[in-house]
Amino acid sequence: MTRVALVTGSAGGIGRAIAVALQDVGMEVIGVDRVPQDDGVLGRSEVVDLAEIDACEALMRRVGRVDVLVNNASVLVVKPLADVDADDFSLLFDVNLRAPVLLTRAALPGMIERGWGRVINLSSVGARTGGVSQSAVYNMTKAGIASFTKFVARHYGENGITSNALAPGGIMTGMSSHMTDEDKAAVIAQIPAGRMAAPKEVASAAAFLASDEAGYINGVTLDVNGGWVMV
Repeated sequence: MTRVALVTGSAGGIGRAIAVALQDVGMEVIGVDRVPQDDGVLGRSEVVDLAEIDACEALMRRVGRVDVLVNNASVLVVKPLADVDADDFSLLFDVNLRAPVLLTRAALPGMIERGWGRVINLSSVGARTGGVSQSAVYNMTKAGIASFTKFVARHYGENGITSNALAPGGIMTGMSSHMTDEDKAAVIAQIPAGRMAAPKEVASAAAFLASDEAGYINGVTLDVNGGWVMV
C-alpha cells in the first residue's frame, strides 16, 4: 500500500522540497499551508491556519491516514527582545510548537495500529546557538520541538514509530530574506562547506528519515548546516 505523507508549510521553501522528495520515492503527499498552493506533485492540498486549535484537529479528521508526518510549517518574528509582544509570543508558540504537538497526537493512533510511522520535525540551527539575529522566541520554539521529538521517540518507538528532527542552518529560503548581504557573508564565513544550501539538501535528509532504512534512527536532531555548528 502506498504510504501517505502529510507535509506542513508545503507551499514553498523547505516544505515544498520535502513534498517533492517524498513524492519521488513513491509516497502520496498531502500538502498543508495557510495559503493556496499549486498541487503540482501533491496528491492533494489543504489550506489551514495552524495557529488555530480547531483547524489542526479538523485537518487530521479530514485527512485520515498519515504514515509520515512532517511538521515543517513555522513562523519567524525578528525583533529585539524588548519589542516582542504578546501576539508575537502566541503566534510563534501556536504555530511552531502547539501545532506539531496536536498533529502528532492525532497521527499517532493510526501509526500505532499499523505498527509503522515516521514523525519528522523541523528544528533549527538557532536551537543550538540561540540565533545570530533577533529571533529569541523563534529559537526557543525550535529548541522545544527538539525536546518533543525525543519524547515521541522514547514513548512510541516500541510501536515501530520513529521521531526525528532536522536542524537546518544557512539554507536559501524565504526565512533567510531578513538577512542582509553582510549577514549572509558573515554566516558563510563560518561554514566549512563555504556556501549556503538549497532546500532540496534538507529534503533529501527528510526522505531518508522517512524510509524503512532509517528505522533504527530515533530521537535524533540531525544538523543540516554545512558544519556551521557541530554538536
